[in-house]
Amino acid sequence: MSKHYVKGMFTELITPFNEDGSIDYDMMAGLVDFQVDNGVTNFFVNGLGAECHCLSNDEKMKLLEIVRRQAGPDATLMACSFEGSLMQNKELLQLYMDSGLCDCYCITAPPYFRHTTEALYDWAEQLISYCDKPCYIYNSVQMGTLFDPDTLEKLWKNVPNFRGYKDATTDMIHFMQVLLRIDKESFDFLGGCDATDGLAMLMGAVGCVSFMAVPFPAQMKEIVDYGLAGEAEKCMDAQYRVLKIRNALKKSPFNAAYMYAQNFTGGPVVKRSRMPEHQDYVSDEVKADIDRVMKELGISK
Repeated sequence: MSKHYVKGMFTELITPFNEDGSIDYDMMAGLVDFQVDNGVTNFFVNGLGAECHCLSNDEKMKLLEIVRRQAGPDATLMACSFEGSLMQNKELLQLYMDSGLCDCYCITAPPYFRHTTEALYDWAEQLISYCDKPCYIYNSVQMGTLFDPDTLEKLWKNVPNFRGYKDATTDMIHFMQVLLRIDKESFDFLGGCDATDGLAMLMGAVGCVSFMAVPFPAQMKEIVDYGLAGEAEKCMDAQYRVLKIRNALKKSPFNAAYMYAQNFTGGPVVKRSRMPEHQDYVSDEVKADIDRVMKELGISK
C-alpha cells in the first residue's frame, strides 16, 4: 500500500476576472471542466497564480466550492493559505476545514520580511498543527524567506501533519539537500517550477504543481506520468517541450502570455487579471513567438 497521500500533476488554477475586476464564476467552472476533460484529477486552489493576494476570503471559498462541484468528489483539492499573519492564516484555514471541501492544505513562508529560522519554524509548526488534514509547504521565492533544508527536516521529524513539500526554488542542489534529509518513500515531494518538474520527478518527486497546466494540461501531465512510470528519456523530452513554451511565455509579465496561450488548446480564455492593465499586455512580437513555438510543437488553435 502506498505511503503517499497525493500523487500526480496538480493544476494551479487561474482566477478569471471580468473587465470590471469582478470574478467570472461561470468561466471558472468552465476552466475546471477543461482540466477534467484533459484527465486532471488534482487541483491547487487559491494559489499565487490565482492572485490569492487580491482575493477576499468569501471569494476564495466560492472558488473552492466551484472547483469541488465541477471536479467531483474523487478529485484531490489542495487549498492554499498564503496570508500575511498567523491569525489571518488560521481564519482562512478554519473556513477551509469547516467547509469539508478540501483533501489537504498548503502554506508558505510569511511574505515581505525575512524571518529567522526559529521564527520560520514556529510559523510553520503552528499552521501545520492547526490543520485537520495533511498540510504541505510551498517554498516560494516570492515570499520573504525560504525554508532551508534543516528547518524542513526538523518540521518533518516533529510535526506529524507535515506530509509534503512543493519546491519552487529552482535550486536543484537545495532540492537534493531536502531529499537527503527526508524519507521520500513516505513524504510527498512535488515539483513547483514548470522548468524543472521533469528533473524533480527523476529525483524522487511524486508529482508537481503546475501553472503551465492552465493552458497546457496534457503537456504537463506527460512530464509527470512519464516520470512516475520511470521513463526518464520520455519524461525529459516532455520537459524540454514545455521549456520551449515557457521560454516564450515568460517574455510577458505575470499571467499575460499564459492567458494568450489558452487560445491554442480549446479551453476558456481568461480576459484579464486584477493587476494594472499593462500587466496583462502581450506584445505582437511575443505573440508571434508563441505562435511559432505552437506551430513547431504541433499545438494548434
